[in-house]
Amino acid sequence: MFYTTRHYYPNGIEGESMNCTFKEFDTIEKAIKYCHRYSKGIRFAGVQVEDEEGFLLYEITSDGDITDYR
Repeated sequence: MFYTTRHYYPNGIEGESMNCTFKEFDTIEKAIKYCHRYSKGIRFAGVQVEDEEGFLLYEITSDGDITDYR
């Protein structure tokens, strides 16, 4: 299983408190596809993919930087 954590600004104002959502996926490909789907817009702050052991595998930042740790 793979887990995503997506951080976002509820009102699109940088500096305000962030909300986050957690989702679970069967494959890393589905998790990465989800990351790219929701990594757009003024409200987006960042998204990460972790494995069952909590190791960070993939990350997209608000600046659009993509890091693949696999």
